[in-house]
Amino acid sequence: MLLVTQQPELTDSTVIQYRNPQGALIRSLVLPGWGQFYNEKPTKGLLYGVVELGLLGVVFYENDKSENAREMYQETGLVYWQNSYDFHSSLRRDFIWYTAGAWVVGLLDAYVDAYLFSFKAENIRFDQDAGFSVGAEINF
Repeated sequence: MLLVTQQPELTDSTVIQYRNPQGALIRSLVLPGWGQFYNEKPTKGLLYGVVELGLLGVVFYENDKSENAREMYQETGLVYWQNSYDFHSSLRRDFIWYTAGAWVVGLLDAYVDAYLFSFKAENIRFDQDAGFSVGAEINF
């Protein structure tokens, strides 16, 4: 379905809101998802917050399991506990990488969204200044 839309009218006195990319980055650094909330993207903020904090929770869980297995191996000397320690240590290491990757993606997303925050309003103003505008929206 092709839908032609009319762009909202912007005047010279219309204030275009901007976001500070460094501010968004620092917010996401302090608390996962906060940078997305700063950029007025609450759904993305919740998603990044839940994923990053959930992965961090798994890291702590696997750390606890590996330390417990290490202590049990030292007490009993059973190979089962050594294998359990190796397994949980490996999972802990993997989830540390997954958490770091999700964290970096969240930081970059907040930073880029802050740069693009006013993109639509600036394009509308540019189109009005140019004197000609054609727009189309395709919904699936």
